[in-house]
Amino acid sequence: MFNFLVTGKSNAWGLPAYEYDRGRFGEYSSPAVMQKFKNLDATAIEELKSFPALFAYEGETHSVRVGYLRRIKERVSSILIEYEFEEGIPEIPFSKISDLKIRLDIQKWEMGRTHWAVKEEDLFEILFSVGLIDESFSNSTGQRGRVEEMRFKVALSFPGEKRDYISEVAAELKRRLPRGAVFYDRDFTSQLARPNLDTLLQKIYLNNSDLVVVFLSSDYEKKQWCGLEWRAIREIIKNKSDHSIMFMRFDNASVQGSFSIDGYVDLNDYDPVQAARLIVERVRSGDAPR
Repeated sequence: MFNFLVTGKSNAWGLPAYEYDRGRFGEYSSPAVMQKFKNLDATAIEELKSFPALFAYEGETHSVRVGYLRRIKERVSSILIEYEFEEGIPEIPFSKISDLKIRLDIQKWEMGRTHWAVKEEDLFEILFSVGLIDESFSNSTGQRGRVEEMRFKVALSFPGEKRDYISEVAAELKRRLPRGAVFYDRDFTSQLARPNLDTLLQKIYLNNSDLVVVFLSSDYEKKQWCGLEWRAIREIIKNKSDHSIMFMRFDNASVQGSFSIDGYVDLNDYDPVQAARLIVERVRSGDAPR
């Protein structure tokens, strides 16, 4: 999905913020999409921010830019957005976008009206297919964009000592779920090689994942990175979103913050493929919010 933002105001995208009339939000978007985003609560805002955005001007003479929404604030009768452009993608002449209108779901007359649409198309995949962006915007899952802006159906939290087992779980999940649905750290090696990785990981687990699968063991609590992820997981539990957590255990070791009454899958009874199938069953059951 992507945000499609059109304005008739000259040089609007040269400023750090822009304001849309509330009624212009959702125009040229499918009813199903707007049913999901009509109420701009915190969850909806975070999801909209996770989508890439295409910034355009009315008419078909101005170049467009690709970027992300950084802040969305609903006011009495308007919506304020703050944004930034993707530095790795230069301005794109509209003539090249015009050829992609059908694929991008840009409708007839849409370029003649200031509005903010939410499109159910893969912006990066379409731009990549015609050579407007390169492979640097793709990871090994095939999903394109910045990891902090992506939305995952499943994120895996585990100690490195169990990587052999987890790598097989991840492989099976990726065979059974849509492309880009799984957060497994090895698929994002280049993007995770950065300062302040702790805050990025906490955002992925707390805000950007529908279901977090936690692989508990005697090693889990000892590991520094697991401890950082566990803080985000405990916050999810605190917010009574326990339907977004799935525990799997390698052993009965105590992990501070987990309790004997917490339900879990005993991995002594399941090989990696079987464990992955249980996770897929959980996702498809609708127990994890989409």
